[in-house]
Amino acid sequence: MKYGFDDIVAISKDAVDKITGKANEAVNVSKAYVERAQLRVKLKERYYELGKVCYSMHKDSTDETGNMKRLIKEIKMLEAQLEFAEDASGKPHVCEFCGAKNAPDNTYCCKCGERL
Repeated sequence: MKYGFDDIVAISKDAVDKITGKANEAVNVSKAYVERAQLRVKLKERYYELGKVCYSMHKDSTDETGNMKRLIKEIKMLEAQLEFAEDASGKPHVCEFCGAKNAPDNTYCCKCGERL
């Protein structure tokens, strides 16, 4: 089979497009991983701050409820963002009943049949 110059160029472009697509996919996966890691760090920081406020409130007998409510609100937002990021990343769902890992698009557990 003979290939002309135009055929070789077309095949090369197709190969480059496929490689670029895979590279972009890998970059997106890495970005999502970094985003989830950053959210986990922020969440730990807020838990730490909440613990400090709670301790100082009891130690010094001061009223820090406003500060505590603000931190709890931030924690809830970060937890929701992390849950959304993990769902978007296609992580497997773990069945709360039997602990089996399921595909992200499963509605029921593949092992025990419980609703996920």
